[in-house]
Amino acid sequence: MALASSGTMSIGGIATNRSINLELGEPQNAQNGLGDTDLRNLAGVASGQISMSDFYGASAGTCTAYSSTKVFSTEASGCAAAVDQTYYHTGSSSFPVTGDYVYSDSGCSTKLAVGYCKIGNGNWVQIDSLARVIASAVCRK
Repeated sequence: MALASSGTMSIGGIATNRSINLELGEPQNAQNGLGDTDLRNLAGVASGQISMSDFYGASAGTCTAYSSTKVFSTEASGCAAAVDQTYYHTGSSSFPVTGDYVYSDSGCSTKLAVGYCKIGNGNWVQIDSLARVIASAVCRK
């Protein structure tokens, strides 16, 4: 669902089309600021000044499929596993990058667990408790 195209907008809150946190799939009271990468990505403002009006009509609802391993508790376990899963992320590139959210379903409603996965390009990603990619690097052989 997209954010409203006008009117009052907030980072937190309970109104689904007026809460940036809810649009991102985060708890209404998650601690976010306008300068955070995920908020900037949603607003389409990579750098410079950003305002609440930049979020009018923004939507985090589009997900991109990617290949991955299951989620593991360590980077080494993730990197050693076979890439045999299809997951989904909120970014537009082929594979998730830092700041993207990751899900097990194409509707982007079931968040992946905390841990590490090897993705189809040979990198690993680390996933936090909000299902956000917080780190990525090349798997060591």
